Order: sequence, then structure tokens, then C-alpha cells
Amino acid sequence: MSGLPTGPAQAGQPPSGPAPAGQPQSGTEAIAAVSAGAASVSDVAERCLSRVAELDPTIGAFRVIDEHAVRGRAKQLDDRVAGPLHGLVVGIKDVIDTAGLPTGYGSALFADHQPAADADVVAALRRAGAIVLGKTESTEFAMFQPTRTRNPVDPARTPGGSSSGSAAAVAAGMVPVALGTQTAGSVVRPAAYCGVYGFKPSWGWASTAGIWRLSEHLDTVGLFARCVADLRLIYQVLSSAATPAPPSTADPAGKPAVAVLSAEDWGAADGDVRAALSAVAGRLSDQGWPVREMVMPTAWRYLPGQQEVLMAAEVTKNLHAQLGDRVSQISESAQAIVARGDRCLATEYLAALEARAEALAALVPLAAVTDLVLAPSALGAAPVGLGYTGDPVMCRPWTLLGLPAANVPAWRRPDGLPVGVQLIGTRHDDISYLTNLALAEAALTDLADPAQITP
Repeated sequence: MSGLPTGPAQAGQPPSGPAPAGQPQSGTEAIAAVSAGAASVSDVAERCLSRVAELDPTIGAFRVIDEHAVRGRAKQLDDRVAGPLHGLVVGIKDVIDTAGLPTGYGSALFADHQPAADADVVAALRRAGAIVLGKTESTEFAMFQPTRTRNPVDPARTPGGSSSGSAAAVAAGMVPVALGTQTAGSVVRPAAYCGVYGFKPSWGWASTAGIWRLSEHLDTVGLFARCVADLRLIYQVLSSAATPAPPSTADPAGKPAVAVLSAEDWGAADGDVRAALSAVAGRLSDQGWPVREMVMPTAWRYLPGQQEVLMAAEVTKNLHAQLGDRVSQISESAQAIVARGDRCLATEYLAALEARAEALAALVPLAAVTDLVLAPSALGAAPVGLGYTGDPVMCRPWTLLGLPAANVPAWRRPDGLPVGVQLIGTRHDDISYLTNLALAEAALTDLADPAQITP
């Protein structure tokens, strides 16, 4: 088992380019190459290990990798087809249990913790033929204390959190896909900062057994990838149950209806975000999508604060149960959440749940005429420095409502920094949502310079 270097990296030195031409760039391409005999599973695994060796000393996306186990598993899979993910290599966030690798939950308190069993989602990946490359860095208990991970686009900037390592590993091409979790904005925001797809499906879409619990009403397994096809592939394997698809509101030409929400009531997004929203909305409209501006429903205005109340109350309850007296040993940022939860009155908690119900009721008429909401993923590009993972305010409401949402990496600043926008589904229907997201991917393919989209 080999840990990765933890020393300081050279800030401002971007990673080198993508894998050489002819090598699989996505998970679906890797699976197809293995299936066609153009590559072995060992070939695919070695390319990922090579990429990690080249880039991770600077980026620090992985907490630990067991190269011997990776090669051994790949060799086994060279001789037999194990399932629909045969040939796929994945990264797993360090709050998700793995029987073969330590899981530290981003905390020094669990530095030597070795789970006895895989989390349900990891077990499902392995059964389907995927190889777990390693554990990606997570903020402490998937909250706000930063990791050592750097942004692959600009190592002087944060990759976001809490799924810092998963976003960075996918953005740098070390793995085609990785698992994360979102309780506030821990998938969508780092995906926006690193310039990849970060998909938070509907709440409850996949089992969270074997994953560090923060909030039972909010915790959601999330997926990182560089294309929608990979998101769909992993979703199909991990989904607990496919729900019947409600009728789409797309027009007869098959273009989903989009409502653009600036979300100024939630936070002041900067000029880069406004430019990204305008560019994406304009491109979709130019391609025949029904696009309109929407006004923030009154019932939505205070959702970020209601999400914070719900999260603080449930995080505090769970940390007290899981850590006991050791709560005093966690970071100041985590202790601040616990202090907020300790002050939370039952009436506040119930009011947050009631606010969520009212907001979902306000969603019903919107969903009758709209398939997707286009909104900011974050307040701007990735902040400079590693001491702050960014503000999740633009993600909190969608997590509270349990709606499918994904960062769409369609826009970059002139200096190459990604600026994310979100597409949010108006119904708890991930299958239809992924279909619409793929249509958006096709419509936005050349909005930004393709050479910039690959770090």
C-alpha cells in the first residue's frame, strides 16, 4: 500500500495535458476498449496509476492507493468479464467505507481506521467489475475544514469541498469517475471549481450504508465525471430503484424547457458567473430550447438558511453519537457547527422541515411548465488559497429539496479557470434528468474552447 506525498507542491504550476491520443478518456471509452480487445483491464489501470504518479505529488487528490491490490485485481479481471463496469477505474471519497483500504473520514481521529466491510455503493461497484484505485481526500467529516488537495487547473486555488479529492482526481484525468457525497454543496461546488460534471441525484437514490452520516435528511451520494455518459453508467449500477418517469414538459422538438434563476436572493454571484449563465442560456436558446427568466418564488427565498438549520441540528446529533467526548478534538470549523446545533430549538428544526415542504409545493406549478432550472453553481471561480473551500450557498436549497442537480462545465474565463453553472431538475426523476443533461452537454459542447476544458 502506498500513500502519496504530503509535502508542499509548487503553486501555480498546472498539471500536464490529457492522456496521449488513442488512450481511453472516459469510463465508457475504457469499458468499450476492454470489451473490444483494444486494451486490457491492466492497461487501463496502469494508465491511471501512471497519471497519479505524474500529477498527484502536486495536486494531492488521493489519500492512499494500494498499487499492488489494484494491479492484482486488474490481472484477475483480464481473464474474466465481471459485469457492466468491466474496465472502469474509480476513486472513492474518504468518508465512504472500503474493506481493502483505510477510511479516515477526513479526520485525524480515524487516521488508522480500517473498515471491516465495503459501503453498499462500493460493493456494488466491485460486483459490476470496477476497480477501486484509491481513497480521495475529503474535508474533515465531509464538512468545511480544508484538505491538502489543490485545484488541478491552478494549484494555488482550492478545489472546493468537501469532495475535494474526487473532483480534483477526475479533473486531472487520474480516474474517469469518482464518488463523492453532498450534504450542502460538496459535489456541485468542487465540480464547478475544477471544471467537471458533478451530479447530485435525488435524495435517497442510492444506499448510504457504510458512509459517514452527517444529516439523514440531506446526505446524498454524488458522482464526478468528465461526460454525462459516465454519470449515467454509474447511476444505473448504484441506483436503489428507478422511479417511473413523469411526463416531460419538453416541446415537440424534444428540447427541454429551461428557467434561468439568477438566485440573487441567496448570494451575490460575481460577473464571471453572470457571464456564464448568460452564455449558457443564450446557447440553449439559439439551439431552439425554450428558455425564460424566472422570478424567485417567495417560498424559496430563505432556503439556504433553512438548510443550515436542518444540517446543523442533524450534524450535531450525529457527531455527539459517533464521537462522544471526542467532539472537543475536532476542528474549530466543525465545533462551530456543533455549537450552532446545540443552540437549535425544536421549533427551529420543525420550521426548517415545514419550509422545505412549502418550497416543494411551490415547485409543482413550475414543474408543470419547466424541465430544468439554470442557476449558479457557486458565487465565482475557485478562490485563491487552500484555507477556504468556498461558499455552498448556491447548492444548499437544491440539496434541501432533494432535487437532481449537476454542475455543467461549459464555461471558462479567459485565463482558463472554470466557472460553473447548475442545471437542476424540477422533478425527483433522475432518469429523465440525465436524458436532459445529455442533451445539454451536446448543445454546449463547443461553447468553450475544447482545448481548455481538458486540464
